[in-house]
Amino acid sequence: MTVRHCGSYGVIAMPGRSFRIARIAGIPVGVSPWWLAIVALITWSLGASYFPEEIHGISPGVSYALGLGSALLLFASILAHEFGHALVARRAGIEVEEIDLWLLGGVSRMRGEAHDPDDELRYALAGPAVTAVIAVCFGVVALLLPSSTPAVVRALVEYQVLVNALILVFNMLPAFPLDGGRVLRSLLWRRSGDVGRSTATAASVGRGFGYVMIFLGILEFLGGAPEGLWLALIGFFVMMAAGSQAVGAQVQAALSGVHASELMSTPVVSIPERTSALQAGTEYFVPYRYTSFPVVDERGRAIGLVSVAQIDALTRQQRSARWVADIADRDPGLIVGGGEDVARLLERPAFARVGRAVVVDEPGSPIGLVSITDVQRALRASRLTDHATSGSTHTAAG
Repeated sequence: MTVRHCGSYGVIAMPGRSFRIARIAGIPVGVSPWWLAIVALITWSLGASYFPEEIHGISPGVSYALGLGSALLLFASILAHEFGHALVARRAGIEVEEIDLWLLGGVSRMRGEAHDPDDELRYALAGPAVTAVIAVCFGVVALLLPSSTPAVVRALVEYQVLVNALILVFNMLPAFPLDGGRVLRSLLWRRSGDVGRSTATAASVGRGFGYVMIFLGILEFLGGAPEGLWLALIGFFVMMAAGSQAVGAQVQAALSGVHASELMSTPVVSIPERTSALQAGTEYFVPYRYTSFPVVDERGRAIGLVSVAQIDALTRQQRSARWVADIADRDPGLIVGGGEDVARLLERPAFARVGRAVVVDEPGSPIGLVSITDVQRALRASRLTDHATSGSTHTAAG
């Protein structure tokens, strides 16, 4: 199973923190601890049943070694699938942050979404196209193998043909946010011109597929097939991912075109960079009771953000000895102009991590703070406005 993770849309939260293993074509590649579990499960399944059934008299050691090799080849194919998506998306101007391998396959973390339906269609189809090529290549190899080929090699190749074909078929199901679901959304988007409505429709179809998978998986399990739980698990993640995508689309529609200056909290109180952490605590955090403050240089320009948690992490001696400039979070993503689109702000990893950003004027001086709380207030107000509008329309129609 492969899914996209695009900006603020947040497909699903992957269980376990991934750790980086490589950088390919400038894109970091990571694996989740859960990936090790699924590799072990596939190795055990193939080593215990598939290879002993395909190769008469094979020893357990060789069988499980082949199982491990097959599992690694499978995930190499999934990684190639993800790079198909990532490279085409990057060519369309979408930043690719990372590719992760995890419990259900692969996930590409991207900042932003396609700007038009044709771009989305191209990068949605890129991954399945890579998988199709891999399946065909293994299929050609299987057909060309001479009759004298060892059974070990034949079984290994035939498994890759089968599993890549299954991945291709599954990913092309029109269950958003799977690849087929993204193809469906792009076609709906091209037809209607409304990405929000297209996302909602595709997400509804995705949720429907998720429920069907859960139902069929439970039926299989109750019928004595333990692998039914796996289908139910996949259905659950598809259902949750589709719901998350639908919510993300609503947020995007509500906040697109809204500027940071419209949501920011004012007035803003700033801490000079040459203020000790102890002084910041007693003269700023205690009396104002804010959780964070902008830090400014001698010219009054914002250089970062310091939080109460960063102060609390220091001993009293450290608070006396260190300037706030030394402990402040100086990620450039935490400093935005007043004209910053809030929908794009939500896509910033720094904002997602900290939950707030400093809004500055043209010279770089703080004029306000925008936080996730401000965004939530705006969303609630937007929903109230929508309800009021729909209510008024209904009354007039009646």
